[in-house]
Amino acid sequence: MADDDQDETDLFGEALRDIDQSLELYSAANGKEAISALYRGQVRPEIIFLDINMPEMNGWDCLTTLKSDATLREIPVVMYSTSSAGLDGKRAVQSGAICYLEKPPSFLKLKDFLEKISISSRTNLPATLRAIEANKSHRLVISD
Repeated sequence: MADDDQDETDLFGEALRDIDQSLELYSAANGKEAISALYRGQVRPEIIFLDINMPEMNGWDCLTTLKSDATLREIPVVMYSTSSAGLDGKRAVQSGAICYLEKPPSFLKLKDFLEKISISSRTNLPATLRAIEANKSHRLVISD
């Protein structure tokens, strides 16, 4: 996860621990830090959550870097921000993100989303996201 808001990162980590103690959260304060950790081979995540508004390297630039790198482009990326899912959502999926998720308004909503995707394999993730979108339980935009 790349997000400059430490409280948000802590909440995210708490939700993951509540779901499954074996789930690990690697966090970075910005896109540059996340890319550096990935290039150094420190982490190889199953999925990346990127905030949009971060210092040094924002989420858009980080997404572009990820999707232009042959060794990183296959990692699913969820753009994750407080901005409305409308325009940012469309831009996110057009830029290669698997989806755009508007940050849930509560811990329980965040945990619900993470629980749903954590039980989905990478190959089933698109179908899981379509089901979440159809259910309208979260504000998200998914790629086709």
